[in-house]
Amino acid sequence: MYKSNKNHPDFNEVIHAELLVVGGGVAGVTAALAAAREGVKTVLIHNRPVLGGVSSVEYGDGDARCVNGAYNYTHRNARECGIIEELKNSNGWHFANGYSSCWSQVLREAVESEKLITLLMNTEALAVEMADGRIRAVKARGLGTEINYTVYAATFIDASGDGFFAASGAEYRMGREGKDEFGESLAPELPDDKTMGSSIAFRAVDAGHPVKFKAPAGAYHFDSDADLPFRTHSNPKKGYWWLEYGGILDTIRDNEKIYQELRNILFGIWDHVKNGGDHGADNYVIDWISPIPGKRESRRFTGEMILTQNDIMSDREFPDAVAYGGWPIDIHPPEGIFAPGHPGSEPPFFFPPLYAIPFRVLYSVNIPNLMMAGRNISVSHVALGTTRLMATCALCAQAVGSAAALMKKYECTPAEIYREHLTELRVLLQKNDSVLPGRPVVVDDDLCRSAVLTASSALTLPKVDVDGWENLTWEPKNSLDPCDVPPEDRRKGQHFIITTEFLQSVSLVLNNAAQETLPVTARIRKDDFSDDLAVVTVSVVPGENQVVKFDFDLNTLPREYVLILDPQEDVAFATGKTHLPGIFRKADGCYHNFNNMVMQIVPEQRPYEVENLQNDYGRPAAGKPNIWIAQPGFPQSVDVRWENEVTFDRLDLVFDTNLDEYRYNAIAPECIRDFQVIAEKAGKTVVLLDEKDNYCRFRRFDFAEPLTVRNLQIKLLASNGDKFARMYGIHAYLRNKK
Repeated sequence: MYKSNKNHPDFNEVIHAELLVVGGGVAGVTAALAAAREGVKTVLIHNRPVLGGVSSVEYGDGDARCVNGAYNYTHRNARECGIIEELKNSNGWHFANGYSSCWSQVLREAVESEKLITLLMNTEALAVEMADGRIRAVKARGLGTEINYTVYAATFIDASGDGFFAASGAEYRMGREGKDEFGESLAPELPDDKTMGSSIAFRAVDAGHPVKFKAPAGAYHFDSDADLPFRTHSNPKKGYWWLEYGGILDTIRDNEKIYQELRNILFGIWDHVKNGGDHGADNYVIDWISPIPGKRESRRFTGEMILTQNDIMSDREFPDAVAYGGWPIDIHPPEGIFAPGHPGSEPPFFFPPLYAIPFRVLYSVNIPNLMMAGRNISVSHVALGTTRLMATCALCAQAVGSAAALMKKYECTPAEIYREHLTELRVLLQKNDSVLPGRPVVVDDDLCRSAVLTASSALTLPKVDVDGWENLTWEPKNSLDPCDVPPEDRRKGQHFIITTEFLQSVSLVLNNAAQETLPVTARIRKDDFSDDLAVVTVSVVPGENQVVKFDFDLNTLPREYVLILDPQEDVAFATGKTHLPGIFRKADGCYHNFNNMVMQIVPEQRPYEVENLQNDYGRPAAGKPNIWIAQPGFPQSVDVRWENEVTFDRLDLVFDTNLDEYRYNAIAPECIRDFQVIAEKAGKTVVLLDEKDNYCRFRRFDFAEPLTVRNLQIKLLASNGDKFARMYGIHAYLRNKK
């Protein structure tokens, strides 16, 4: 029906919130969830049709595969916990239940499940309204609705990537600092306005028959593989991460120009792959190209502190550590595809420790109610090479989202949180499973700290089932992977934990394929690979599946040690894939080896006792697995008993989702699936919780009315496939104290 102008609807809408988050990538989603779950009325504005930024279906496969972080290379048990782990666990569940390319959907479902979040999709933030040096409101427009929004809030978080709130006058940097400013060895000699470039993603499929390709007008031309140094392109299915351009331009202003050039470069590369020699792509055809460029760098806001290369590589401790990173310092050349060297950082790569990220780099130095999360935090260009990873950004986002809740509580600024409420912020993060490796946080109001715990059983270091073999000599490394630089000492080794004050022997399962008896030498060292503590050589006769004992007779301290085996031709050792936190193979380069040595230790070692559930880490730390693991089989149980009755209204259970090895498209088999929580109340047994089909590491249960009990039993009935019952923590709190 025709409508006259008199009946035209009002396209202006005013929203009053407590927090506004601009940007719906992984960081923005995490920040909004963290704040809303702590009672903050939140608005999340995103200018795209799907959530996730460059991890969404707009740029890639949408399966969280590119949401990487500290755990991907050299670090063990380092995957980020908290909200980002919850979202990844949900992604695995969706794939296991018939969904594909579901990451963006996982993010949207999580946001829409929070009643305190107002989600404005396809909405572009346009202008900032200021008052007395603070942000007062943001004006935005719905791209498909024509609605003009004015959103008022007390606190603002910029998770836009490009730094939208630069329009508020917030101080920022863009470009590269010179070497002299921070003394960074990886910085250029002189400062400039160059950045890392942007990439374009594509996907190719096998048509089942030869398909010709004719490059369109404007496509670049690459005559030979020599025109693409270090850029392997033998697998045409998933696109090429190194297809990058634009760092010599303005990655914000020139975004569309950069995208057009990336398309021309892509067609030129595809012309080379199809028509420039045998690349195994005769049958392949491009069936999808990302409609947006994947941006690595633009503005970086200036915080109360700027994190630098030296802070990261020295593993500097900060009293306000609220997040961490660990990805290599991976600085791509501004010229992108046209750089003559490696498309990432020039080898040798700089691999930092699991470094701390302080809260002071997450809020603006000159706008008192502005915080930031994502690649726009307060870091140098060099430091951005490692902090820009999406899972690292998610940790920063959970920190600022949680800080927003404290800002509401105390009516204060982020700077005042740092100076007056820092401990409370760190405890809040710890309580919500954003736990930092090797950096414990004491939570005083956890009632389980004062309880006595007993368990149905506890695992001793077992003789793991044999499911593979590995030679005592090493294989040559792939020369096309300059990241995976082999260590000087390539001897095979196994990290393990000793809980006794004496190590008598270690037995291995060996094969000797030679026709003669061969000597095999084993060494015990500390985990820092210092001098040998004990060396034993055993003669191994020809044959298979031999249990060979190495008698060390070594006085020890409870800690982590390493067993090193000298090379020996024709000898192989048995391996097993059983995941046991604190038990892992010696690194032979950048990548993890998940095949542990099958070994039996005398005397019996017990690193997985139930007392581990009362730790302040929430995850493995050096020499401390901080996990209870039962003997094989279900059911298993943990009893929590107090001397006197306690009252709580929140119960948290922390399970094991294997923080070492991430299965993007599956549920972690180590995670407990079915469990019950049973209590005694007034002499009666009461089932408080009866949960089935769990797939998450962290489960929080809030009770409408406080519960008064003297004991609890956590009964673990089944896992998602693993034979062990495992838990990292049991925590009880009284939230609403009168």
